[in-house]
Amino acid sequence: MDYYILANPHSGHGHGQQVTDKLTAYLTQEKITYYLFNTHQPFDEHRLMMTILAQKNTDDRIIIIGGDGTISLAVNALPAEQAFSYIPAGSGNDFARGLEVSLQDTIATFDHIHKATPQTIYVLKYESETLSGIATNNFGIGLDAAIVDAANQSLTKGFLNTLKLGQLAYLTTALKIIFAKKPFQVTVNGVTFTKTFLFTLTKHPFFGGGVPLAPNASLMDTDIHLVEVDRIHLLGIFALIPKVLKAKHLANQHVHHMVNNSFTLEITSDQPVQIDGEIHQLKAHQTLRVTTEKRTIIK
Repeated sequence: MDYYILANPHSGHGHGQQVTDKLTAYLTQEKITYYLFNTHQPFDEHRLMMTILAQKNTDDRIIIIGGDGTISLAVNALPAEQAFSYIPAGSGNDFARGLEVSLQDTIATFDHIHKATPQTIYVLKYESETLSGIATNNFGIGLDAAIVDAANQSLTKGFLNTLKLGQLAYLTTALKIIFAKKPFQVTVNGVTFTKTFLFTLTKHPFFGGGVPLAPNASLMDTDIHLVEVDRIHLLGIFALIPKVLKAKHLANQHVHHMVNNSFTLEITSDQPVQIDGEIHQLKAHQTLRVTTEKRTIIK
């Protein structure tokens, strides 16, 4: 059994390179055969994964190293039946948190992988007239997308990442966006929300580097969790933030939580959406359907 490693050395502002170096040194020491495929530019994951799939044998294993964006792009390139493993090396690492994979000990994580057997997880599958694919973390509309977009472009995020405080980049950016973002209307599974501020579909608890937006969500079942937050006055929003951080927000009257194995939704105005940290646009009056897809992971 050989290992095919798809690694993003730039993830986590260079943390991906450190994790890859540590792992490959260990594999060499243990005389375990591996083949390394490093990304060199954005969206390189699909091309490299196609190369890996063409070269590997049935018994060989695939390991993905990188952040939430890397794992999302890599899984989108994988056939649904192809098993994979994941070693986190990003700034947020929400997918790893959802899997309960160590964020610190690369070698221990590999040792678990090396001894583990395949298990089933479920990820989001989305489709509209203009958008389709797999989301390993979340699908967010409105405030969610605006925060991610601004945080990804922020110089503050890079600085805070070096201090291992990447979560604060999302929080500080959120404070700025909160003042400007206008509400929108969305109808989902026949229920209409007229003053939506935040709307997120997720398969695991975390958003923005460990914020427990949907505390009971799990990658191990087919349930999709929807969290919708109404646009309320600023004092109410600021009072809600610490409750979100403590996973106490779902009891708030302005927070709506729905659980189902599929959602069909439509918005009345064009809105930005974030899908695993990548920004897209969802057009008004297009129907979007979100379900789950079974995947196999070795962890």
